[in-house]
Amino acid sequence: MSPGLTATAGAAEATGAPPAAASGPAAGTARDTGTRAVPLWGSSIAVARNADGRLQIFGTNSSDHVYTRAQSSPGGPLSGWVRLDGALRAVAAETNADGRVELFGVNGAGDIYHRWQTSPGGAWSGWSRMDGNLTSIAAARNADGRLQIFGANSAGDIYTRWQVAAGSGWSGWTQLDGGLTQVAAETNLDGRIQLYGVNSSGQIWHRYQLWPGGPWGGWDQIPGSLDSIAAARNADGRLEIFGSNASDAIYQNYQQWRGGPLVGWSQMDGRLTQVASEVNADGRIELFGVNRAGDIYHRSQTVPNNGWGPWVRTDGSLRP
Repeated sequence: MSPGLTATAGAAEATGAPPAAASGPAAGTARDTGTRAVPLWGSSIAVARNADGRLQIFGTNSSDHVYTRAQSSPGGPLSGWVRLDGALRAVAAETNADGRVELFGVNGAGDIYHRWQTSPGGAWSGWSRMDGNLTSIAAARNADGRLQIFGANSAGDIYTRWQVAAGSGWSGWTQLDGGLTQVAAETNLDGRIQLYGVNSSGQIWHRYQLWPGGPWGGWDQIPGSLDSIAAARNADGRLEIFGSNASDAIYQNYQQWRGGPLVGWSQMDGRLTQVASEVNADGRIELFGVNRAGDIYHRSQTVPNNGWGPWVRTDGSLRP
């Protein structure tokens, strides 16, 4: 089933299984030493915010068809799905400094593509292929407006590259130490990008730029176990991360204060296999996800920084 088919509002099934206790490598390395296999491919759903404040959602279904839809007004209902040309297995999206959303993706062969709005909220360019080969991909924006992308390949090697100037061409790939299967990235309020990831045994790791646009600190392990991960920034500047584990249970964690330590995981109701998140124009985080049947759900904070409304199922189906 592809996006565009009707679905009714509802709630994903709840589960009480907590994340598993962390084990494995000591802080300072994200290289996997376990045996449990986290899904190889990155998220089938991504979201970014248009210049006018409307969230734009992207997804790829079980046939690798690529779709997009947007809020009809900032924080408002979603438009219908529109199919984009091309075929992708995993997607990521971020907004350029001038307000143009840019979409990144990986196809079933690991080839990397991107395209962008030719004007804020406007039409889309054609696909442009990047060199390299990845199985998961994430994007964030540096303090100076340059987009930076991150990815892992089928061997778990981690790479990054960045725009050489805001909205301009790209640097070559740089390999980061460690090993991950899934990646997510978000920018702290002070402009330092924070990179989160899950390795193939489900361990959760993060690291951050030591100063905006600067070098990276070492890896630190976050307790718990996940199969998917996403990140967004609250209205008050605190980063919040979301994920689902091997039982499809959904969890959230957030910084105690801006740039500070995490408070610890709390379970949300529902069951998902893929997650994506972004902040509405009014500061409320919106969380999107896909369950094992391919059904698509979303929910949003009831007020900025706090509280969650119920899950609402949208029409269509994406890759579980």
